[in-house]
Amino acid sequence: MSYIKGTYLEELIDRTVDGWAKILGFTDERSRQSDGTYKGDDPSTPHVNEAWTSGKSPKKKATRKKTRKKTK
Repeated sequence: MSYIKGTYLEELIDRTVDGWAKILGFTDERSRQSDGTYKGDDPSTPHVNEAWTSGKSPKKKATRKKTRKKTK
């Protein structure tokens, strides 16, 4: 919706959607130890990734290849 782009309403909607996604478990977060540092993955359990709260590491996003401008 272009009429709300860059307004306070857009920011409010984004924060609300992000909050609900976190509550419903659609976002992955790193697991933390009791002292607040990140928890590492245990290599002895290949099917579970302890470093993430969901137990699975998130998929990596695809990156675009940069095209170079051809000069004459």
